[in-house]
Amino acid sequence: MRLAHRRLKPPPRPCRSASTTFSTAAAVTNAPSADRLLALLRGCVSASHLPLGLQIHARAVASGALASHPALQTRLIGMYVLARRFRDAVAVFSALPRGAAASARPWNWLIRGFTADGQHRLAVLFYLKMWSHPAAPRPDEHTLPYVVKSCAALGAVVLGRLVHRTARGIGLGRDVYVGSALIKMYADAGLLRDAREVFDGTAERDCVLWNVMMDGCIKAGDVDGAVRLFRDMRASGCEPNFATLACFLSLCAAEADLLSGVQLHSLAVKCGLEPVVAVANTLLSMYAKCRCLDDAWRLFDLIPRDDLVTWNGMISGCVQNGLLDEALGLFCDMQRSGVRPDSVTLVSLLPALTDLNGFKQGKEVHGYIIRNYVHMDVFLVSALVDIYFKCRDVKMAQNVYDAAWAIDVVIGSTMISGYVLNGMIEEALQMFRYLLEQCIKPNAVTVTSVLPACASMAAMALGQEIHGYVLRNAYEGKCYVESALMDMYSKCGRLDLSHYIFSEMSVKDEVTWNSMISSCAQNGEPEEALDLFRQMSMEGIKYNSVTISSALSACASLPAIYYGKEIHGVIIKGPIRADIFAESALIDMYGKCGNLDLALRVFESMPDKNEVSWNSIIAAYGAHGLLKESVSLLYRMQEEGFKPDHVTFLTLISACAHAGQVEEGVRLFQCMTKEYQIAPRMEHFACMVDLYSRSGKLDQAIEFIADMPFKPDAGIWGALLHACRVHRNVELADIASQELFKLDPGNSGYYVLMSNINAVAGRWDGVSKVRRLMKDNKVQKIPGYSWVDVNNSSHLFVAADKSHPDSEDIYMSLKSLLQELREEGYVPRPELCHPMHPNNSTQCYCFASCEILFLPFCISTHKLQFNQTLE
Repeated sequence: MRLAHRRLKPPPRPCRSASTTFSTAAAVTNAPSADRLLALLRGCVSASHLPLGLQIHARAVASGALASHPALQTRLIGMYVLARRFRDAVAVFSALPRGAAASARPWNWLIRGFTADGQHRLAVLFYLKMWSHPAAPRPDEHTLPYVVKSCAALGAVVLGRLVHRTARGIGLGRDVYVGSALIKMYADAGLLRDAREVFDGTAERDCVLWNVMMDGCIKAGDVDGAVRLFRDMRASGCEPNFATLACFLSLCAAEADLLSGVQLHSLAVKCGLEPVVAVANTLLSMYAKCRCLDDAWRLFDLIPRDDLVTWNGMISGCVQNGLLDEALGLFCDMQRSGVRPDSVTLVSLLPALTDLNGFKQGKEVHGYIIRNYVHMDVFLVSALVDIYFKCRDVKMAQNVYDAAWAIDVVIGSTMISGYVLNGMIEEALQMFRYLLEQCIKPNAVTVTSVLPACASMAAMALGQEIHGYVLRNAYEGKCYVESALMDMYSKCGRLDLSHYIFSEMSVKDEVTWNSMISSCAQNGEPEEALDLFRQMSMEGIKYNSVTISSALSACASLPAIYYGKEIHGVIIKGPIRADIFAESALIDMYGKCGNLDLALRVFESMPDKNEVSWNSIIAAYGAHGLLKESVSLLYRMQEEGFKPDHVTFLTLISACAHAGQVEEGVRLFQCMTKEYQIAPRMEHFACMVDLYSRSGKLDQAIEFIADMPFKPDAGIWGALLHACRVHRNVELADIASQELFKLDPGNSGYYVLMSNINAVAGRWDGVSKVRRLMKDNKVQKIPGYSWVDVNNSSHLFVAADKSHPDSEDIYMSLKSLLQELREEGYVPRPELCHPMHPNNSTQCYCFASCEILFLPFCISTHKLQFNQTLE
């Protein structure tokens, strides 16, 4: 509907208290000339001036001045565009006569307005209509920059190239404004060569043009090119402005390049730009991210504290540098100074509350958001969801998520990682599927968040599908994505695929190395883990506490106290500051290597302790059969204010099983479930079955298994089968073995164990049956091996081994030992270990056993320092 045909109400009477409005309204009433109305319209430049603009429009229609004055019509379109009344602007535009539409000005107003309002499709549409209009208006230097900007926003580079060709055709190819828009479009699309061609062809290069070109290089990753342009800019005599310095200071902050940042600070002082708020705020952020918080504080004290961005930058800097109390203090000072926090402030502050375990403060911040109607953007929603998940309030995190106006990939990724953190694996995968159903494209962070869920469920098929998605979207170049893939494959039992991803990576950061070392240590490859630990050092990658913990875990698995002591020396002498978890790993390593004195010394020297460190020292004493000392440490742990968890009781019950203390083990199990309300896990039930089984109470063990709240796993049936071998209960062994062959059909150890039980009982048909079953299931027996460390050199032995260079001396020593044993009256019982055939002789058994070989080796070398057997 054309605005000219509307019936307009007469203008309202002006308020007498507003003299300016009264005089303007009087001017509209008393001076209806088109020129006077045009002059008044030029003062209407925002939405607040719309009432006056409507009055002018009504007067122009009533006086008939509008129909005969193209400039008034054009300015009226501009007034509606500036007030964001696009429907009225289009209505006035549609009523223009052909002569007025032949000018580019009315078209420019609409194209500019749609571009500024983000309606880029309409802007491009009006540009195309401009060419097809009968009046054939010609675009000018005010038309093309906005059209190019809309093409860039739509990603329509092909159309942008056509606009570029048009600009050259009408003589605007060297215009500085058109050139600036074209450079930005090409640079954002990664077409630096085209951007540079436009830049080189521009007649006049002002500071804005230089900034656009340098910013494009930085966004495209060509930092060196941006630096060269900066030097060329200085050489050309063009002085940088605040935008130039802010751009490069942001780059220095991202790269933690303190030296370049200080040089730019000097340049800002020289150019008189240091007092500019944008430059000062960027300098403050640069110093904070470069870990120079003292300089940031000095700069903060010099800046007027009435700018919100300044406060946000300082709070964020304190959080990034671990000064969480100072961040909270700044937040309080900010409110006292009268500056109102916004969503950026709160997003910066909430991670500090998470690290402080400040659940109460986090809820207070949430209340502040609600009371003060702070805009809940996606980042603030994500920060709130994150703090509630990390403080274990899953219900509240879900409430914040449900109350969000819109869900995007940021919130979805936060929900997935929160569910994984709280062990809600199914919910994490459901959220991932929901994002896909809503056509929300997962990004690299989303993929990294969901891969641990696949690892927890050993869902390798789903993990491989996600790996395919990573490859299709070119996310594989990101270290954190590939680290998550490596971790997923290793936890699914495919260490070979983890190795492959690791070897194919062109750039490896410390997280990647830590992931690979940890994967090897946790998958029975401790030697490989230590080799990687050495390679990491040779490649110049610095260790951190996670690296140390993983390497110490590998030493404990071997065990190799020599290497563990070397790593301990690295902690003491080097720049690494071990955290509680690294020191707990050190305790665990010394305990498993048999040196309780050093384990206790490390424990007592720890300035801070947590549940992990207490569990490590309790486990160390328990593994050595010192049950009384373990229980004493439990009481001491409680006296010092630490609450035992499921790991604490697991280690104590395991110690009771090794010590044969059934009653104490049962008492601890009941204490865990009744007094501490800790739900027993599969590992606790396995330890209880082992406790009963080792003491010969197999009936109680089978009753305990029958009363379990969930189906027993291979660990529980395996413990029972081992006890059946010791106590020669063949019937119960048949039951346990049948369950094991279903649960873990590829484990050769269970077949060998059952075969030995049958052989001891003289059931040779059972032995043959087990062997046939192994053959049918294509299970191969993994040979056992033993080793001994002598003078920091490992010597490996397998059954009937003759590959060792000292094998002749070893077997001679063995024969001598056997002869002495017989003379002392000792009768070997080979059926207790590996009775695979009724005709096995004692001599054959002794020569075939790998464990027997290493004692004569030690006697023959006279160099025994440390030994350890592993099957």
